[in-house]
Amino acid sequence: MVVDLQPHPRVSVWDLHSVAKHVEPFDILPVDPLSKSPHHLTGTLRSPSQLTPDSTWASPIGKGAEGPCGRGLNTSPLQIVTTIDLDSPPIFSDLDSIPSKFMRNVNLHHRPQLTLSRSDGAAKQSASEGPRTQEPASKEPVAPHQPTRSVRTWFLTGSLLACLWMMAVYIYHPTIHLPWSDWIEPLQTRPSQDLSATDHPRIKLHPEDHVYRPPVTQHFNWRITSGLRRPDGVLKQIYLINDLFPGPTIEARSGDTLLITVTNAVEEESIALHWHGIHVTNAMDGAAGVSQCPIAPGAQFIYNVTIPADQSGTYWYHAHSGVSRGDGLYGGLVVHAPVAKSTVRGLMSRARSDAQKFSYEKELLLLIGDWYHRPAKDVLAWYKLPGNFANEPVPDSLLVNGVGHFECSMAVPARPVDCIEQLANTSFLDLDPNTVYRIRVVNTGALAGLSLVFDQENIDLIQVDSIDVKRSQQENVNSVGILYPGQRMDFVLRTSSTAQSPSSMMVQLDQGCFKYMNPALTPDQTFPIHYRSGSISGSVETPTPQVRNHINLDEVPSSPSILQSLPLKAQQTHVVYTKIQKMARNHNIPEGYFNQTTWKPQSDPPAPLISLPRERWDTNQLALSTGPEAAWVDLVVNNLDEGPHPFHLHGHHFYILAVQESTYGWGSYNPFTDPYPPGLEPPESTPETEPPNPEDPTFQPYDLSSAALRDTVQIPSRGYAVLRFRADNPGVWLFHCHILWHFATGMAMLVDVMGDPAGRVAHDVSMLAAGGLCPI
Repeated sequence: MVVDLQPHPRVSVWDLHSVAKHVEPFDILPVDPLSKSPHHLTGTLRSPSQLTPDSTWASPIGKGAEGPCGRGLNTSPLQIVTTIDLDSPPIFSDLDSIPSKFMRNVNLHHRPQLTLSRSDGAAKQSASEGPRTQEPASKEPVAPHQPTRSVRTWFLTGSLLACLWMMAVYIYHPTIHLPWSDWIEPLQTRPSQDLSATDHPRIKLHPEDHVYRPPVTQHFNWRITSGLRRPDGVLKQIYLINDLFPGPTIEARSGDTLLITVTNAVEEESIALHWHGIHVTNAMDGAAGVSQCPIAPGAQFIYNVTIPADQSGTYWYHAHSGVSRGDGLYGGLVVHAPVAKSTVRGLMSRARSDAQKFSYEKELLLLIGDWYHRPAKDVLAWYKLPGNFANEPVPDSLLVNGVGHFECSMAVPARPVDCIEQLANTSFLDLDPNTVYRIRVVNTGALAGLSLVFDQENIDLIQVDSIDVKRSQQENVNSVGILYPGQRMDFVLRTSSTAQSPSSMMVQLDQGCFKYMNPALTPDQTFPIHYRSGSISGSVETPTPQVRNHINLDEVPSSPSILQSLPLKAQQTHVVYTKIQKMARNHNIPEGYFNQTTWKPQSDPPAPLISLPRERWDTNQLALSTGPEAAWVDLVVNNLDEGPHPFHLHGHHFYILAVQESTYGWGSYNPFTDPYPPGLEPPESTPETEPPNPEDPTFQPYDLSSAALRDTVQIPSRGYAVLRFRADNPGVWLFHCHILWHFATGMAMLVDVMGDPAGRVAHDVSMLAAGGLCPI
């Protein structure tokens, strides 16, 4: 006999457990709650005396009932298949004896496929003959089943609330690592989707989660792999962090400690991560060969990054071993400034620290950079070809937050690519009209600088390299640049008051370092700005922005409050010369030099420099020593090369006192022989005034009021830069060109700050004990 149960709409799947109490033995066969299949329960129906009105199994959960985590449940008819053993005592004599409260949802159907048989085969009855009933042998009272509705209701309510709480924590606190978050499959970016560059939760920032709380320790578990993706429609093997490209965005506040466990799951590739712009301790800097051995395949390393209490702004992290950065191993790092202790938190005052200071409402992060379709190792090998004469490889495309658009027809026939243009992402800014945004921009590129131009929106530059700048007095500014590789800039953008007309943002790659043209590259690319509440049709042509007023980043000084810490004189002065050499005896293969030394990782022994005493360093290590005590240092860098170079100093910021491009000759500057730098001529003397005397303690050849505090500086071709910094972060720090191909050929040197040989020996012992020797 088959009993089909047609429950009331209020009945949920969870009531199977109640029904099961009246069937023995029973099996529940679970199915997908979203399917239309009935749920099956098999067993032997108990005595109807147990099915009293008190044994109701109707669920109090309303129609469209929800179970744990709020997922909708199937309320399709439930089917109970009950097999009755005719050798067993009669279980009921009349269907009327079953309580009406139970029978109102029970229909008995003849099923020809079901046959009920005696075990001895003496008596058989076809199911088509109708139901068979017998008088019960006895009617001993059986204790009725007690209802459990209240317990079940409280259990479901508590489960639902707990799930809602965990979902809220996961959504609104993206930096908190939940123990079950590793089980969740990360969101995949499908190339066929039209993905907004600002619609991903890693790009939308949440300062309100950080500016009101005290400093905390945040834990991250990262697994670095590689995989095939189409960021701009062209298939390429790229690096992924937790299956994400770009990597996860870290949001923190000043004073936080970040514990990042990095597992290298990339075969045959060692990696290291550098925290660009953060004044970390030397051992956590992430410079392979200097502060650590790169993380070997299958190995782990825990970065302990403590953010100084006086640092906030836009930073980023990226690979600092080999050329992995060129294949996408990077991500954003945003440090929010905490609110003052006197600030009262309220609904209208949330995230009103920097937001109140700079008058903005929301924040967005843009990771923008050039992009190569070939693997970075192949690009580097091409750069080193003898017949290339050190011509830097020109990129093929550009990406905004990991997406872009490449026209497949533009590909160079000599370098065929797997390109599916209709699957290419179209990156755009998804903004609200009549809103003030803080836009944080990072140049993640390997070679080219970039500028931004907006069609309708006005911008106000507020920070460069995480340092406040002197605000521009210009009006109607819609263009800013050039932002060189490694640099960051923050500006306030005011969107249009209406969304009735289309707008756009143009990214312009600086072609000053392109010694030849790549026909595959479109150096100026326009991305549409989409207003969420607008009614603009998607078929409207994207306008091309025209520059109204432009902010030149090279001419922007830091704010007066920042310049108050700049001393009139430095205690030390060092002069260096740098160049990309192409020597015939080396088959014109390019090599980067500082003072005739090309940098390479220590090879004998292959250990981090900070783990070795200075006398054990090999001849590839050019290091300037600032002495055992903290000191103000002037570093004069003379670029003898035909091309410009963006130089970055690890562990410190520096004041840019002077930058000059040569109009003739090499354009170099030696302060020990020339009182005034070239291009900064002394004021003319008059009979009433004496000419400046370099021996005078008050002699000042630089205009300190126009200095800029940065951690990356662009030095023009055959030019120089004078940098002044406070050498107070102990360790051995890299100073190198941030063009990926130049650094990979040795354009780097070291700054040994507050060197302590005894400390290095102790560190050496700990590294060796931990197996710290770098693999060759």
